[in-house]
Amino acid sequence: MGEMQQPASLSAEDVLYEAARVACLAPSIENSQPWRWRIRGNTLELHADSSRQLTATDPQGRLMIVSCGAVLHHATVVLAVLGAAATVERIDDPADPDLLARLTLTGPHQVTAEDMRLHHALRTRCTDRRPFLGVRPVPDEVIDLLRHTTEPFEVSTHAFDPAQVGFRALAARSAATVEQRDLGYQDEIATWTTHRAPTTRDGVPATAAVPKVTRTGPAHDVAPGATPGLAPGPGDDRYTTYLAFATAQDTRTDWLRTGEALSTVLLTATTVGVASSAMSDAVEVPGARTVLRGVAAPAGYPQLTVRLGVNESAPAVPSAPRRPCDEVIEVVPTR
Repeated sequence: MGEMQQPASLSAEDVLYEAARVACLAPSIENSQPWRWRIRGNTLELHADSSRQLTATDPQGRLMIVSCGAVLHHATVVLAVLGAAATVERIDDPADPDLLARLTLTGPHQVTAEDMRLHHALRTRCTDRRPFLGVRPVPDEVIDLLRHTTEPFEVSTHAFDPAQVGFRALAARSAATVEQRDLGYQDEIATWTTHRAPTTRDGVPATAAVPKVTRTGPAHDVAPGATPGLAPGPGDDRYTTYLAFATAQDTRTDWLRTGEALSTVLLTATTVGVASSAMSDAVEVPGARTVLRGVAAPAGYPQLTVRLGVNESAPAVPSAPRRPCDEVIEVVPTR
């Protein structure tokens, strides 16, 4: 494919602003969008917005940083399709804990067909929480492709075989039991879902809620008490594939890399017609996370699970709301 370089009329600031703007389509825990971008000359800094941390659900901020990792990878996808090469510096500075990464423009980049496919997926991807309709499992070669994409981020994946799906379900049910008894958790989830005003540009709207139906694996109730906005469809998740993401250590950098790996899996899945949704329920409670570690990551730390399947004939899922750019992106003037 021919080279598509940054248009001469666009400054470095313009390119970085566009990357930050479009990257905000990334998924995040409860659609909290817990990130801020800061543009300085030819650099784009990613900061966690700790004011948006779900402290009851995510007291360590792990899922907040995973979410930031997803938006970081999205930004690299946009830069690539704009014909801009950039370095990625992941930062773990105790003096500035919200500063997570820095992207620095280094010159032109020759746009590839894969860049274009990923960018199209970024624009069209949605989180599909409905039971998957597939009449056969996702092909092994597709699962292998998806697992391979996480390797550059030092994140390993584990595909649950049919006998292990029950253990993932056990971890999810154990977490749900604990969380249902936690009033702080219940209030927090309600704040980000059913108690969210319809005009807000974040949180999980009722349009994303799915009726409770029989599934082969339990699904997290993303909007408790809401009138479901989506029909469940005729699927039952029978042929769903579950992937667990794990890292050798459990540091903030590992969490960030997990988010980057999550993004590349979700986007690559979209390019091959596979529907997906990230599932954090099984890792939100320490005991449930331990159960998952015993099955999926005996040599590492499980960070997240993702469900993958096919919903070929199902209607499109409505897009989740997004915050205005001026709330998320800051441009620092340079002299």
